Amino acid sequence: MLTGEIDGYLTYYEIDDFSDPWKEPEMVMLYHGLGRTVDVWYGWVPILARHYRVLRTDYRGHGRSAPPRPGYPWSLATLAREAKLLLDRLAVKRVHWAGESLGGDVGIQFAIDYPDRIASLTLCSTPYRYTGDVRAKARTWPEQLRHMGVKEWYLQDTALRFDPNKDDKQLMQWFVDLVGGTDPEVMQAILRFLPDVDVSPLCPKMHVPTLILHPGQSPIAPVEEAQAMHRAIPNSRLVVYDDASHHIFLNRGEDCAREMLRFLQELR
Repeated sequence: MLTGEIDGYLTYYEIDDFSDPWKEPEMVMLYHGLGRTVDVWYGWVPILARHYRVLRTDYRGHGRSAPPRPGYPWSLATLAREAKLLLDRLAVKRVHWAGESLGGDVGIQFAIDYPDRIASLTLCSTPYRYTGDVRAKARTWPEQLRHMGVKEWYLQDTALRFDPNKDDKQLMQWFVDLVGGTDPEVMQAILRFLPDVDVSPLCPKMHVPTLILHPGQSPIAPVEEAQAMHRAIPNSRLVVYDDASHHIFLNRGEDCAREMLRFLQELR
């Protein structure tokens, strides 16, 4: 499906619903991270869509959504606003938001900016803030990407996202081919603001039930930062996959979806 009603941009989204036809299920919104598309949620949809309407969207400049015009103000708040406008168009009052990596940070911003539109928040491999060596490394990414291209940039730092010794090689290749199609200018623009993303001031202000799903072996988002996030967010729950690399939304996708489903059913 395509719509031209989101701030004048074509925005791609999909809705899956395999719930009992006599029920009126709540909406789950799955929001991907940098360079991804709606396709990365393939392991989550079959589990969640049996009980909920599941909305997936390619956010600005990703997948089948139109890239922004020059001067687009990239920020967590801008992306959260576009998500809210999509919900307005679909006449959805509230969602259970699940975001992976940067998509989780956008979800935190959404919970602050539009608290009446969110019923719960699931954060998967979501950075709390970029500090030390990780932040310094992140500041080199836009220039690296400019010289290397998107696909080669992902390939040269595969170990940041996957465990090459354990994770499925075909999965890793599929992922690199997928993100390799992302507009390089969009990637560079996001990477320029990414190192300064810091949701630590926002987390204590949230008042929404929150599930934190986190890898134990992520160089991008160390587990200590997830523990700090857990302490900062009132009414939050932390589940750590001790032996998993950063991309648990893929290599542990079904486990994450089942954990989210249990969390949501407990809220009823």
